[in-house]
Amino acid sequence: MKKILFPVIAASLLMSGCTFHEHYDTYEVVQQGTDMFVDYIVARGNDWILSGTEGQPGCYVYQEFQFPEITENVLNNGAVLVYLVDADGRDNILPYVFPVDNGYELIMQNIRFDVEKGVLTVIIEWQDFKKYIQNDYDFKVCILQPGSKTGKK
Repeated sequence: MKKILFPVIAASLLMSGCTFHEHYDTYEVVQQGTDMFVDYIVARGNDWILSGTEGQPGCYVYQEFQFPEITENVLNNGAVLVYLVDADGRDNILPYVFPVDNGYELIMQNIRFDVEKGVLTVIIEWQDFKKYIQNDYDFKVCILQPGSKTGKK
């Protein structure tokens, strides 16, 4: 039955003349290209702020960094990429989850980020929702700033 039903549905859609892109606006690109802003930041080990109750779900540490390059245009049409730069100089894209030794066992540590207009927040949380002493972390921040798009077709 399934072998017969699929071709019938596919044929019906093809004969109906429906196009799925009719509901989207199309634009002429007035300015082509995308600018990429790249910066390196250091999250100091003693600057992490605790959020939530230690040992309870929702507990994590964070640091905020001001980035005026994160504009409404970037939030709506561009991208923000953040990488953890490890001791060997490799870029590890966030979110980045890896095991750490808490002194008793290996637990998973999650480094992620959040963005809003003008602000990048780096967040670290652990699988057991406890706060551990942190080292300095180096991050690479890439902000893709799209060219303006105007003129509906």
